[in-house]
Parts: sequence; C-alpha cells; structure tokens
Amino acid sequence: MVTTGGEASSCGPADATRDPRRPSLTITTSRQRRLGPLLIDPRRSSMLEVTGDLPHRFVTTDPQRYRPLIAAGITTLSAPTLRPPRVSVIIPARNPPETFTSLVDELIRSSWICEIIVVDDGSALPITLKGATIARNEIPIGPGGARNLGARLSTGEVLLFIDADIIGLDNGLGEALKLLHHHQIGALAPRIIEQWHRSPLDLGLDPTLVDQQHLNHLPAAVLAVARETFFAAGGFSEDLHLGEDVELTMRITALGQWALYHPSCTATHASQVWTRRLGKAARYGYSVGALRRRTNLALMPTFRTVPWLCGVALAPITYSLAATLKDLSRLHTHLAFDQRVRVALIVIDRHLTDHAALIVRQFGAPMLLGALLHRKARSALLFAIGIELMHQGIFQTLSDLAYSAGLWLSVVLETC
Repeated sequence: MVTTGGEASSCGPADATRDPRRPSLTITTSRQRRLGPLLIDPRRSSMLEVTGDLPHRFVTTDPQRYRPLIAAGITTLSAPTLRPPRVSVIIPARNPPETFTSLVDELIRSSWICEIIVVDDGSALPITLKGATIARNEIPIGPGGARNLGARLSTGEVLLFIDADIIGLDNGLGEALKLLHHHQIGALAPRIIEQWHRSPLDLGLDPTLVDQQHLNHLPAAVLAVARETFFAAGGFSEDLHLGEDVELTMRITALGQWALYHPSCTATHASQVWTRRLGKAARYGYSVGALRRRTNLALMPTFRTVPWLCGVALAPITYSLAATLKDLSRLHTHLAFDQRVRVALIVIDRHLTDHAALIVRQFGAPMLLGALLHRKARSALLFAIGIELMHQGIFQTLSDLAYSAGLWLSVVLETC
C-alpha cells in the first residue's frame, strides 16, 4: 500500500526553492478506478491506498515515494515551475516521405525547439532544407548510427529524436519536456497515434513507467532523452536496425533513471498500407532474437514455456478466474462485497485481454499450424483471437499474428 495523504501540508511550493538541484514535481491523482480510499491497478492486479479528496494535487521533491502510483497510471506528473530546457530535435531520414518538409516547417515554428538536426542517411537524392542543420552520410549507417551522429552534433540539454514519417506533434510536448530537468527522469515519450487506425506504436491511454511489469520500452519514433543520460547510457546500438529503442530504454533504466510514458501528449504517425505494416510487425518479431542475445529480458518464448502457455490457451477463462480469485484473496480484508464484485469484473477482464493478446502475439504462429492438425488447438486459437478482436480490433490482431511469425522464425533459427 502507498499512502499519499499528508505531504500536501508538509511540503508546499516554497519547498522547491530550497534546493534548486531537486525541483518540485506536481502529481495529479485522477478519480479513475477508485473504490473508497483504494485505487485499482488492473495491470498488476493490486491495490494502492490514497487518502484525501481526489483529484489530489500536491508538490513533492521525492517522486520516488510515489513510484507505484505513477507506474500504475493513477497519477500524472507535471513541472509547471521549471524553466524550459534547450531542446535539440534529431531526425534520421533516408528517402523521407512527402510529408517530411511539412514536419520540419512545423518544428521550425515551435518556440520550444532550439535547433533541428536532420541526418541524411544515404538518401538517393540529398536532402535540402532551410532552417535545419543537415548532416549527410553517403553510405547508410542505420537509424541507430544516424541518431547517434545527430546527438554528437547537437548542443541541447534534451535530445528529441523524431522519425521522418511523423506528421505532427502536440504542442504540449514542450511543456512535458521540463520533466527531464529532474534527476530521476531520464527519458520521456508521448503517445503515438495514426490518422486512420490504431498505431502499432500506441502504448495506450494510461501514463506509466518502464518497469518490465507495466511497460518494457519507449518507442524511438518520438523519444526525448536528457543529454547526460543519453551519453551515459552509450546511445543507440548501431548494429540493431529494429529494437534499438528497447535496448536503449533498458540501459537507461539500468542507470537508475526513469523512462516515463506521457500519453497526455501525442504525436501523429503517417498511416501505412497494411502489407507494409504486417511486414514491419514480422521484422519486429524477428528482431527479438538479437535483443535476447544481448539482454536478460525475457522478450521471447522458449520451448520450455510452450506446454504451460498452451495450457493457458486451452482454458483462458479458467486461468483468468483462478488468477482473479488469487488476487482477491490478498485484498478481501480491504474490500466490501460490492467492491469485491467490481474489482473482480475489472481484473478478470484484464486477465482475459492480456492473456489472449499474449497467446496471439507470442504463440499465434505455432498455434495456426497446430490448428490445422488438432481440433482443440483450433478452438483455443479461435477463442483467443476472438477476445483480442473484441478488445483490439482486426488490424491489431493481424499485426500480432505477423509479429508471432517473425518471432518464431527467430526462435527456430537461434535454436538450430
């Protein structure tokens, strides 16, 4: 349990002026998922205790104390009293789309951006732009190397990496980047949306931290990193052409820094044709093999986990009910009967959704093969796909199946 009551009176705005090296942060607690004095974190199936009226705003110089609330998506951070940092925008580009010039023009008009560096990574026609510094590689070195080159040429306190196919940024991002002045927050990313469909880079509506339980990375499509943190972490891996953002985020958190997902700000990604999107999802799945070899994160399934997860696939309702009862057994002393019923509905929905998505994303490809041979495997796959279709839609489900195909190709090649 984490209690937030009390600090509002003991720590006020004047506290922020005592130590300029530790600027204050304002945490706003929303009313979502509240049951009396308790707040539900359905992603971890746990409860957090919050006292006082909600929304609850107060100033603190110790956000580490409230990390469970932040990771649970129950609170949001803001830093209205901090000065804006110097922001250097770095855009790796190779044969950029037609919308690229409009993106750069929009960035030039943004008052919170100090400089724009475009790294032309071997485009067929050299990129020419006004109002931006252009560095050209005659021979392509990949997105990680291009971003690192731009970082070395930059002078800003915050490095904002933007992909060339982004078509718009929320002006609120400039305000959010003030958070990177705080010593505990090393990286920040907005929510990525698309014009017509849900983006595969969309991490949802809930703010959270990268902690391997709620979230395991921040996408590099739009990623802000404090300059000192970026170089302390060693920058992007230049030999990875996919998944380099996952590895960088892991190295940032290994330094003890927070990597914050801030969905109140958005960036718009250009829509892609579905053949290209499915191919990219498959390549993302395939890239997990390279990430696994250099990290300790369990990013991909192993053959030892197949029997257990296949059992989950064959009885997702039973598993979700059992997991829900286990969660509620830890919390029954804190809840009245009607509260237990409400929590049960929220938690079981989360278990069903998460495990259906896990089955399709990690085991969709082998289960498709099994469905051709065995009726039970066919029923389990159809059930899991049906749940994901209801919650995620057809396009995300197809992307997860493509990701699974790439993932298992990587598993087979690595095993052999």
